[in-house]
Amino acid sequence: MDKENLNIGDLVTGKVNEDLDGAFTGTVEKVYENSALISITDFDAADKANVSELNNKIVVNLKQLKAAKAK
Repeated sequence: MDKENLNIGDLVTGKVNEDLDGAFTGTVEKVYENSALISITDFDAADKANVSELNNKIVVNLKQLKAAKAK
């Protein structure tokens, strides 16, 4: 995802193999040069302990994010 197309409050999906086993959905809280701070709102049940340990937030490289479709 391009930095220019990402705004605070956007709903995004992503997958981070280092921290979480499954994909997640979240809201953009801050945009950095090559990454974004995401508040995780929906995730795989197997990742519950990891998400809790991360305090429901994760910094993700922009290349690993996609715009989420609104439910």
